[in-house]
Amino acid sequence: MTSGKQIINRFEDFAPLSLAWERDPSGLQLGNPDKPVKTVLVTLDVRPEVVTEAEAIHADMIFSHHPAMFRPVHNLDLRVPQNAMYAQILKDDLLVYAAHTNLDRVQDGMNDWLAEALGLSQVVPFINEGEGANMGRIGLLPDKIRLDAFVEQVKAAYNVKGLRVVARDLDRLVQKVAILGGDGGDAFNDAKQAGADVFITGDVYYHTGHDMLAADLPVIDPGHHIESIMKGKVATLINEWADAEGWDVKAIPSKLSTDPFTFM
Repeated sequence: MTSGKQIINRFEDFAPLSLAWERDPSGLQLGNPDKPVKTVLVTLDVRPEVVTEAEAIHADMIFSHHPAMFRPVHNLDLRVPQNAMYAQILKDDLLVYAAHTNLDRVQDGMNDWLAEALGLSQVVPFINEGEGANMGRIGLLPDKIRLDAFVEQVKAAYNVKGLRVVARDLDRLVQKVAILGGDGGDAFNDAKQAGADVFITGDVYYHTGHDMLAADLPVIDPGHHIESIMKGKVATLINEWADAEGWDVKAIPSKLSTDPFTFM
């Protein structure tokens, strides 16, 4: 039998926890990593509906990008929905593991996958933090394209129905694209200094949007949920490792959308 610890160790060979930001609670979240694992559910977020999905497919492990326990728990009052979810996870004997900023920073990880979905070439990091920890990617589109047309490409690439654009001129041509998954608005100056024609990131704040306009850097905000691209990518990695190692393990991408926002 393959243990959760074997899967975790192999993943951390790929994306070491040393790459995670100091205050980022990546790694083991809940459960016993020594338990046998045959089925892994890969998800962006750990929400009650995801736990129900894990129960339905008889998963032994949930592998997420966003930590289930992002903030410290001060009590276990089960009237609180998040606490009730933790209790259900433990009742189901599920192992929960999260790879957050280590997956964001590693080569061939989250931001490379986001760049790949856009068809960018000559992709390199644009925030170099040293020792293999590189946040964000910048690369080239095949040709120059009007910003408004590129916005439609972004919507199609990430399967979003709507997004926000910070730009004075939608007719301008863009080719060099910087992308940073998640909440990366503070990195817009890094993207500009790297020579980006346009920057893609999520959760742009109102006042930061004004600063972006003043800097004359077009920014596309397709939301945080585009990071769900990791579900298929991580499941593929685990299944490839299982084949190579002879593990009787199958990883399955979650079919649920955990995006809290609905575009009307």
